[in-house]
Amino acid sequence: MTVDEDSRQLRLRMLAFVGLTLFGALFARLWYLQALESESLQAEALGNVLQPVYEQAPRGRILDRNGRVIVDNRIVQVVTIDRQKLQESLSGSARSEMFVRLAEAISRSGRLTKASSIERATNDPQYGPFDEIPVAVGVNPSLLVFLGERPDEFPGVSVVQRTIRTYPYGTLAAHLLGYVGPVTESELETANARIDATAVDAKTYQANDEIGKTGVEKSFEDELRGVPGVKWLELDSRRRVVRERTNLSTQPIPGNDVWLTIDIDLQSLTEKQLADELRKARKQVPAAGEPPFVAAAGAAVSLDPRNGDVLAMASYPTYDPAEFVNGISKKLFDEVTSEANHVPVLNRAIQGAYPPGSTFKAITAYAALSRGVIGPNGLIGVRDLYTDAGSYRYPNCLAESSTCSFGSPFVGVRKVDLREALTVSSDPYFYRIGGEGFWPLPKGEDEGIQHAARELGLGSDTGVQLPYERSGVVPDRKYFDSQFAAGAAIRDGSQWYAGDTINLSIGQGGMLVTPIQLANAYATIANGGRLHQPNIVSKITSPDGAIIRKFVPRVVRDLAIPDSVRQPIIDGLLGVPRRGNPKGTAWRAFNDPNFGVAFPLDSWPVAGKTGTSEKTGKADTALFVAFGPNDDPAVGVNVGYVPDIVMVAVLEEAGFGGSVAAPMVARTLDAVATNSLPRVRTKDELDRFYANLVSSRASAGQAGDGGTPAP
Repeated sequence: MTVDEDSRQLRLRMLAFVGLTLFGALFARLWYLQALESESLQAEALGNVLQPVYEQAPRGRILDRNGRVIVDNRIVQVVTIDRQKLQESLSGSARSEMFVRLAEAISRSGRLTKASSIERATNDPQYGPFDEIPVAVGVNPSLLVFLGERPDEFPGVSVVQRTIRTYPYGTLAAHLLGYVGPVTESELETANARIDATAVDAKTYQANDEIGKTGVEKSFEDELRGVPGVKWLELDSRRRVVRERTNLSTQPIPGNDVWLTIDIDLQSLTEKQLADELRKARKQVPAAGEPPFVAAAGAAVSLDPRNGDVLAMASYPTYDPAEFVNGISKKLFDEVTSEANHVPVLNRAIQGAYPPGSTFKAITAYAALSRGVIGPNGLIGVRDLYTDAGSYRYPNCLAESSTCSFGSPFVGVRKVDLREALTVSSDPYFYRIGGEGFWPLPKGEDEGIQHAARELGLGSDTGVQLPYERSGVVPDRKYFDSQFAAGAAIRDGSQWYAGDTINLSIGQGGMLVTPIQLANAYATIANGGRLHQPNIVSKITSPDGAIIRKFVPRVVRDLAIPDSVRQPIIDGLLGVPRRGNPKGTAWRAFNDPNFGVAFPLDSWPVAGKTGTSEKTGKADTALFVAFGPNDDPAVGVNVGYVPDIVMVAVLEEAGFGGSVAAPMVARTLDAVATNSLPRVRTKDELDRFYANLVSSRASAGQAGDGGTPAP
């Protein structure tokens, strides 16, 4: 054996020895851990727990019927504080000094912030020990660099990206969209109670998450809310972070998109016309001794009578939903909920309850025609003439009393049948229908007007997909009883008299309707008897655009109104704005461009009804209802049996319906009839437009001889 072979064998033996030694040590360690230390290690492992930290997902968008985004999300920079890192790094005065430095840095970047508000947020018990507590939202991105370069000076402070609600069209459609805000303790409890938290896609809520408070944001909260992301932290027995379990963490999933039935262009025009008409009404000079025209509030609603879709919904005064993002100050909240400011957050289209005035006469006509009070064997025939002398005296009065007489604004004498009574809005004609047509009937049957009103949806929620809708009031004996029992009335149902029915026949006497109820009632007459629950949403889509759900027309009941009942009402309403009939109460609004508009009635006939409701000590509230296009044999037009749109406008303390509400509706429907709705621009589009305008004027001025900007 050579020396080289001996040397090779020696090296192999040494390697084998080293290998055996290492394996021996490994096996000894394993035996030690398993046999001697297993119990203590198991106890330590069991002492570790997993702590979830949630990241709120972006909410779904809200779009109009044509896919234009009217509520979106935008990414903002948010300064956050990791409470645990802060507590481990600083305490007492050192922490307070850091809050002051942080407040100064944030304020210098353009977001005024107080040290006290930062301290309040970090001490807020609603945040968990591992939450990243937001202390300033929407800060300048430069803060990311400034704070990132100073981790020792600002321990636990970070700048992260989050999404917040943004409104491309500003305040447009604010009431039906609603607003979001921090979830309250009661909302948190209620929301989580109906969620299966063990589900993979559970939309659980955490303290200070945002939740829909009103409008579509509230009604469709379950759809708009996304699935929060979860970061899992492993903590030891001292609640210290051991590591992040990235294999368990999930990313947030955005919420679904909600498509509305409204047309944002029609919505914009409706809001503008409503605000403009109220502004004009305030300039009216009241007659001597009469109350002023306050004209500070109103509402308008447009529906598609063919399927119940809400096409536009306006309420004035309005508010800015962006002010509620990330919470609203008490001062500002008091302003938007103040009676002195006419409660801007109130959606008067579904929450404002008004006497319908003469717009109710179409319902009285429907009640009388459908129950035979008007007809061949009734009190009066459809074409029978009645002498309207400007007032009505109930013939069955038991005593000589002023309560037996009922007045009217009309002065003079005229003969009217049902159609003409609707066209000229004859009070005495309908007084007689109520007093002599329904009151002599047996008890129960004498409430035919109330029954008809309820058939058309008055006195109950319409079922539109919005929260806090009011039901209105259809007064009857039962209602009188409830008011008397509650101490709100001085007489009960046993004291319902003929005069109550007479007042009810023209929409007074305690009758209250919301604008959407009135629109829905007229839509039911216009479409032949189908009472819909109005839809505000057409479909729901996932973030990738897939359709999750479509909303079909929701029919409450089909009254199957026969032509013998429907057509006389429609004929009477067609006369209200008709070009050749200056006696119609809305004639001037639709035919005088200096007062209203020169409406294309010959090609797009409109049926309508004015209304003026009275309240002692206040100016009259103006109402107008219109729908079209209609068949109108008087002008030889046949444009289809069911109209495309019904519109209602109510202007509080603004004057007569024909003088104030009718012109507003006429101008709005004119744009619909002529297919000339102005396209509304987003805030960004307007900013670019005006920036370009300023730039072009500056250029024109520089190019000109005198440097004057172009007009």
